[in-house]
Amino acid sequence: MKTGVLVLACLLATAGLHAQGALNEGQGHPLKGIWIGDWGPDKAKRTPVLIEMNWDGKALTGSISPEADKIAFTRAELDHTKWTVHLEATSGATRYVIDGKIENLGSLNRSIVGTWMQGNQKGDFKITKQ
Repeated sequence: MKTGVLVLACLLATAGLHAQGALNEGQGHPLKGIWIGDWGPDKAKRTPVLIEMNWDGKALTGSISPEADKIAFTRAELDHTKWTVHLEATSGATRYVIDGKIENLGSLNRSIVGTWMQGNQKGDFKITKQ
């Protein structure tokens, strides 16, 4: 009887671990996916922005879409020891430099907040994983 109960307990624990793994499996890398938010020089002047990021196991790639354009990153870095992100992109004469820190890393609703430079304008931003 004790052996049967022990085997049943082990099977239930294993099933729970497999279910948790299946839930986490679809999330992929913490940065991978679509991020939506806004940036601006102050609280009144905000511009919607969409950032798409991908991690191929070696490099972070993607694009930013401030307004209607989709602009590929020219540089993208992740410091996984501090969970900070540095992104750069250029469109025509406009250079974008985005530095942020991932908040709520373990959550499905994680965000990145930090500074956004677009040409000679500087502001703050917040984007949330979709």
